Amino acid sequence: MSFSIGGNYGVLRSLNNLRSTQSKMDQALERISSGMRINSAADDAGGLAMGMKLSLEASQTQNIQQSVANAKSFVDAQSSALSSAEDIVSEMATVKANYDAASGDEKTAYAEEFSDLQDQLTMIAGETFNGENLFGNVANSHDVSTTIDGTGVINVGQLDLNATGSSFEALMNADITQTDTSAADYIEASDITDAHDEVIGHVAKAGGTSSTLGFASSYLDTKATNLEAARSRIMDADIVEESTNLSKYTMQYEAAVAAIAQANSTQQTVMELLLFPKDK
Repeated sequence: MSFSIGGNYGVLRSLNNLRSTQSKMDQALERISSGMRINSAADDAGGLAMGMKLSLEASQTQNIQQSVANAKSFVDAQSSALSSAEDIVSEMATVKANYDAASGDEKTAYAEEFSDLQDQLTMIAGETFNGENLFGNVANSHDVSTTIDGTGVINVGQLDLNATGSSFEALMNADITQTDTSAADYIEASDITDAHDEVIGHVAKAGGTSSTLGFASSYLDTKATNLEAARSRIMDADIVEESTNLSKYTMQYEAAVAAIAQANSTQQTVMELLLFPKDK
């Protein structure tokens, strides 16, 4: 075995190992504390770029999904209102039949009931959702995007429930007591049937739009989840693995410190051997 006085190379090598282990300990600790595998471009430049891209796409997809979900809520509110309107129009047909068969005060009672039902229809036709009219001019319809690039679009329209010249409008303005068959507000049983068919048509349209929006929302929700999962695999730290690494590097660090102490001790022993005691 040879001894070197000029330099303790064992200490130098141990110091290098100590610095390397310290760096790995710091990295493991940073990942555990942040929960992220990539905390800077130095950790993984390519992974960081990919993770940021996936994060943006996931965020955009979630925003689109929220927009589609809001549109579906609007259409579902339309469907609910139309369902009530359909029940009212059906009841109006019954009242009309009872009115025609009644006499005297009974006719008056049925006429008042018919008018009350018309008021309920007026209220439904004027319903709003988040400040927006549920039913209005079809020209006020708007498109809801289902893709980030805008190529996927679903039209959500304000159904023109009370369109000018429609059977529904005629029913709203009808006078059950009118006996002049040539009068504009005279109503027959067939007029109520036509108005009922119009409402059913609106119900079908709203239901179809709601179904389409539901499928789009479900797909977007799944897509956002998959994008987030992909981002997580790239960016997020495996806490169990990093905890294991921290324990391993801690042991290596302590071993390196012990090695340096041992190397220094060896150097000291050499120096003591060179210091021969003087004769008394």
